[in-house]
Amino acid sequence: MKKFAIALIVIAVIGGMIYLNLSKNTDTVPTLGTSARKAIPVKAVTIHTGDISSYITAPGVVKEVNKSQVFFDTPLRILNVTVEKNDPVKKGKKLIELDTSSLTDEMEKLLVQKEIQSITLKKLESGQSLLSLESQLASARNTVDQAQENYRTAQEEYQKQLKMYEVGIIPKTQLEQYEKTVKDVKAAVDTAQLNLESAEKAYQSSIGGHDLDIQAQIKNIELLSSQIKGIEKELDKIRSLEKAPISGIVTEVNVMKGGYTMSGQPAFTIIDTENLQISATVNEYNTRDLAIGQTVKITGEALGDDRELFGEITAVAPIATKVQGASGLETVVEVTITPKDGKEFLKPGLNVDCDITTQEKTGVVIAEFSIFMNEKDRRQYVWVIDQETMTIKKQYVTLGIYSDMTVEIVDGLKAGDVVVIDPQPSLKEGDKVKITE
Repeated sequence: MKKFAIALIVIAVIGGMIYLNLSKNTDTVPTLGTSARKAIPVKAVTIHTGDISSYITAPGVVKEVNKSQVFFDTPLRILNVTVEKNDPVKKGKKLIELDTSSLTDEMEKLLVQKEIQSITLKKLESGQSLLSLESQLASARNTVDQAQENYRTAQEEYQKQLKMYEVGIIPKTQLEQYEKTVKDVKAAVDTAQLNLESAEKAYQSSIGGHDLDIQAQIKNIELLSSQIKGIEKELDKIRSLEKAPISGIVTEVNVMKGGYTMSGQPAFTIIDTENLQISATVNEYNTRDLAIGQTVKITGEALGDDRELFGEITAVAPIATKVQGASGLETVVEVTITPKDGKEFLKPGLNVDCDITTQEKTGVVIAEFSIFMNEKDRRQYVWVIDQETMTIKKQYVTLGIYSDMTVEIVDGLKAGDVVVIDPQPSLKEGDKVKITE
């Protein structure tokens, strides 16, 4: 009997030790009439308020706003080229010196002829008919001689240019310019001969055609004035084209000293490197959030890993276009971005990445993505921890805007709520939990 009692005591002691050992490793919730439940270890985070912004990323290319190309319509000999490729220039700086002697010589001849015609007109108007007719006749003969001389000169120059064209030195457009000059000079010869015939008839008919002579003289002067004005206009245009139309960098030079200007090809191209913009293409799925004035962060390999520039959207294209992407044709909308800083780091043609901030909010409830679970109907929920009972409950949430790491919580949670991080699918409503580091 005594041995039996000792055995019972030993069994009781062992049982107590086992119970105490289990109690050290297991949290339990004593409930009336039920067995204790095991607490599930979880990680948790406290919900807080903060600032959040959402953005879309788009590839962009730096472009110049102002670009000017200098074209010459008339083939002229080049005396000197005063700039080279990549030279900086100021507006009005002389780029090229051209030989305009043919035009100035022609204008001087026309001025002399006009002066002679004006003197003749005065004589006619004074009533000195015969003297006037004789002067007119002499002038007409001189005009014919000069026109014929000009025609011979034009034909000789055309033959030279034709030989150059046949061996491929000059383009057809330049040859056509000289051909047109020959035709114009021939027309001048014809006009001069007609004038000479008219002068001879007038001289023979004496005083009877006095009034008609005056009218013809006036028309001759008007014609000469028109020709002079045309040459002056052409010279002004050439002098203007000799100078830089804008300030910037010379990116293209297609002329050389001793050569001739060519039509159809720009002699110079100048871009304004101080006035740049970025053309970015946004995928059609993100265009609904675009708006003028949105802030843009500009980065790129050419700028360096740690350099960020900022700008803003100044234009959104009214239509979408299709471009070739990595997976085929993509529909995109072009946006224009004006940089606000760091323009010295941007160069036309550089590729950059543009992060366009589409929405910004401050002082709102935010959380990391790791707390959310999705149901089959795509409703999102979190597990909220009751810190008094250390049990969890399912809480559905409504989300707002997204950023890289966080999302706005519009409804369902408030600042101070404690929720489970990376919840396991096995969690159930009412489970007992314990928070681990």
